[in-house]
Amino acid sequence: MVTINNPDLRNTYLYLSTIENILRKEVRQINGNKNYVDKIVPDQFTRIFSLKEKSALTFADNLTRTAYENSVVSIVATFEKIVFAKYRTSYGLLKRIVSEKSTRPLDYYKSREYFINDKIDRLSGIIFLLEGQFSSTLLRKLKLIKDHRNYIAHGKRDVAPPAVELNLEEIALVLDEVIGEIES
Repeated sequence: MVTINNPDLRNTYLYLSTIENILRKEVRQINGNKNYVDKIVPDQFTRIFSLKEKSALTFADNLTRTAYENSVVSIVATFEKIVFAKYRTSYGLLKRIVSEKSTRPLDYYKSREYFINDKIDRLSGIIFLLEGQFSSTLLRKLKLIKDHRNYIAHGKRDVAPPAVELNLEEIALVLDEVIGEIES
């Protein structure tokens, strides 16, 4: 059993993995029974993919791939929502402290421009802030997930496909670990 501590991430993972499970069971029925496709598609699409075995199997493969890709985008979006909420909270606190206690900017922070001027609006900005804060292995996994999400979300253009494709459980566990590190 997967243990995901953050409740929002856990719920998103639960719903997405349930959809993945249902889909896996339904797609399994298509192998050797091309007409099963007609039972799972909307009525207006019956008799389109079930005419040939190859069409039914291609439909099943595309359906599975689309569900996976949408799950990756959805779970990373949930992670971004959580992390940006934490960033906004810390940004407001830092800005107030700097305004009250300092006569000049905190030059020793590599990320002061991001915090003081509130320039972080992408996951890559959050990753920039997290560099050096926890293990390089975890950061590398987070970057891999970000790159994979970008590859999917931006139309698979201008970038090579990811070298490693993580399953939904692995993605959820890495994102939860990052949230745990941010909170500690």
